[in-house]
Amino acid sequence: MSRADGQPIRVLHVDDEPDFADLVATYLKRSHDDLDVETATDAAEGLDVLSETSVDCIVSDHDMPGMGGLEFLRAVREDYPDLPFILFTGKGNEEIASDAISAGVTEYLQKGTGTDQYAVLANRIERAVSEYRARNALEESERMLSTLISNLPGMAYRCLNEPGWPMVFVSDGCRQLTGYDADALVDGDVVWGEDVLVEEDRDALWATVQAALDAGDPFEVTYRIDTVDGEKKWVWEQGRGVYEGGELIALEGIILDVDTRLIDPTDRQTGRTLANNVTGRERVLERIGDGFLALDDAWTISYANDRAAELVERDSEELVGEQMWDVFPDGVGSDFEAEYEAAMETQQPVQFEAYYEPLESWFEVRAFPGEHGLSIYFRDVTERREREHRLERYRTLVENVGDPMYVLDYDGTITMANQAMADHLGYDRAEIVGSHSTRFMPEADVERGTELLFEVMDSERTWATFEMETIHADGTRTINEDKIAPLTNEGEFVGSVGVIRDITDRKARERELERYETIIQTVEDPVYALDAQGRFAFVNEAVEPLTGYTPEELIGESVTTLIDEDDYRTGVEMVQRLLEEPERTYVTYEITLQTKDGGTVAAENHIAVLPSDDGAFTGTAGVIRDITDRKEREQRLEEFASVVSHDLQSPLNVITGRAELALDTGEIHHVENILDAADRMDALIDSLLTLAQQGQVVGDVEDTSLTTVAEQAWQQVQTSEASLELRDDLSLEADPDRLRELLENLLSNAVTHGGEDATVAVGTTEEGFYVDDDGSGIPAERQSKVFEHGHSTSDDGTGLGLTIVQRIADAHGWSVTVTDSESGGARFEFSV
Repeated sequence: MSRADGQPIRVLHVDDEPDFADLVATYLKRSHDDLDVETATDAAEGLDVLSETSVDCIVSDHDMPGMGGLEFLRAVREDYPDLPFILFTGKGNEEIASDAISAGVTEYLQKGTGTDQYAVLANRIERAVSEYRARNALEESERMLSTLISNLPGMAYRCLNEPGWPMVFVSDGCRQLTGYDADALVDGDVVWGEDVLVEEDRDALWATVQAALDAGDPFEVTYRIDTVDGEKKWVWEQGRGVYEGGELIALEGIILDVDTRLIDPTDRQTGRTLANNVTGRERVLERIGDGFLALDDAWTISYANDRAAELVERDSEELVGEQMWDVFPDGVGSDFEAEYEAAMETQQPVQFEAYYEPLESWFEVRAFPGEHGLSIYFRDVTERREREHRLERYRTLVENVGDPMYVLDYDGTITMANQAMADHLGYDRAEIVGSHSTRFMPEADVERGTELLFEVMDSERTWATFEMETIHADGTRTINEDKIAPLTNEGEFVGSVGVIRDITDRKARERELERYETIIQTVEDPVYALDAQGRFAFVNEAVEPLTGYTPEELIGESVTTLIDEDDYRTGVEMVQRLLEEPERTYVTYEITLQTKDGGTVAAENHIAVLPSDDGAFTGTAGVIRDITDRKEREQRLEEFASVVSHDLQSPLNVITGRAELALDTGEIHHVENILDAADRMDALIDSLLTLAQQGQVVGDVEDTSLTTVAEQAWQQVQTSEASLELRDDLSLEADPDRLRELLENLLSNAVTHGGEDATVAVGTTEEGFYVDDDGSGIPAERQSKVFEHGHSTSDDGTGLGLTIVQRIADAHGWSVTVTDSESGGARFEFSV
């Protein structure tokens, strides 16, 4: 940390423990690198150091051998009444603190434990020294100003802004200017506006000054006074209002004599310049910032100060003695000539601004007529006019822009606010300007803005943006984006500017969007958006489990990455329908997704057209739903419908026909056919229910013994003379109930097709297990069809048994194939 004035702080630390004194010096230096610490082990040594070395601050212990800390303080105060003195002691109580304050101590700080105390001490030192130096600087400034005012070749004043302008202070130059003593004006014996001002000039002067004060501007006026000797004299005054808390309390300024008799007219032919005829008045004219020309009544330049020569780009020797319009021929016929002639003819001063083309500059001119000619004061105001024009353009921009704008001073007080800011806050501008920013903004936001401003100053940036709130007059709060920039003067922070944009609606939309995004990301179905060219602009995370593609892989890619051309064309037709029928908000159609690994997924695409402000097509949004399970259910439903409508129809027809024959003929053997048909319908119904159940996902799986489940299944099969051969066992991860049903169907199928004395075997392979028989087998051309719904080689079969086997295997994730057994029968092999 370093001080703003760049000056190091010299500290004298007095403590009777040298080790502790060195420790303090070390920590002070580490905490504040501008602290230069010198130590002394007792008060006497400290006084010696003080007499030989300039010190900014003393830090002293309280209890020390010989002269204690308070005695040391009193000794220092005899010669250095204002020098910062900090009592830094381990012994603290109210009595010591009271004595220290009475003796004039600057700070009282008790020693503690830990290193934080040294940072506190360093801050106390820096604060005390800053205040001490500020007081000294102020006193020096006051001394310099007093000396300057005392030597002014005119009159400095402070007066009340009341009729007569009663004086509160008048400098010693008053006597030379007016002939009156300063005390006479201050005591009220002589009233400036009644006894000194020429009566004819009073009303116009009052109006001019009040107009400047109303505008908050300084004023420059020229008028006549009556001196104590009755002489009339032209004077020039520059002043301004003095304000406290926004209230005008006084006027302050300076008044100078502007008499044109700078060179003795009887000695004009000598051509003496200012260097040869120096008067106090002329010294003033050389020090002022304005150019000055003195003209005699023949328009000859009798005097020119150095500033005048500089402004017109001539040497003063080239000007003095020359005829005005010979030196400035382009002034003939211009505003300059017209105004000067008017002043000479009317003997009234003139003030105007005019452009002098040869110098490409604007000049502000004041011309004062006198007994012997004309006194001309002029200054180049080109830059000022340009600044005013720029300022006017900026002011127009600020006032007409829709965004609220404001300016803060160093302390955070609002010094400017445009009308948009007033409308935004719901106050009159007069209520805003002069108020602290925390009246309209939360304190935390103001602090955050201040931190950002200093961060900007420490970086290469010129501005920063942050979100903040403003507080309306009715108490409501608005969320805004505030673009701020620091104002600096020679690198020092003096304030800031800000441009506010109301983002309340935008923040609400962002929050709503976040909610929608959260919902979309938690939806288990893939949600997407396509641009007008059919490229993915958004895809949620649910797309990856379904397709294998990550959202990042799909963004920017064509939708044909996931669907084939036929589905794409169908989608285009659906979108066209939505565009042609605005009353429709969405359409749904089925697609086949192409997965990353080359597979396919049956899906349903639910799409809508993205909204657009101008009605132009910007793309679509959609939700994809995996309908694989639904399609399988539909397929099973079709199978069930087929069974109901076809397979059950045949035995039902048998029952109906035989029943009619039995009634007509009375022959009992028709009843046997009816019973056989009923048994077949019963078997079909059982198989149908089983197939419906097996179409579902298997239940909990567990370690299951193949041979154990096979024995249980064999007991449920009408085996007659058939036999079961269990060749070897295998432990399977399976649903035991479903595995038993699978084996029941296979064993029943083997007995049915292999005969009453068939032998059925259950064994294992490298990939899983098998079931075979010694029957007639399945012809090769029919092996690929045996798992199809309704396929049966037996008149009594339902055609559903092997379909059930296929479904149970699929539900476990197994594959099943049909081949021939070694004995020529059928062999079903399962890969698990």
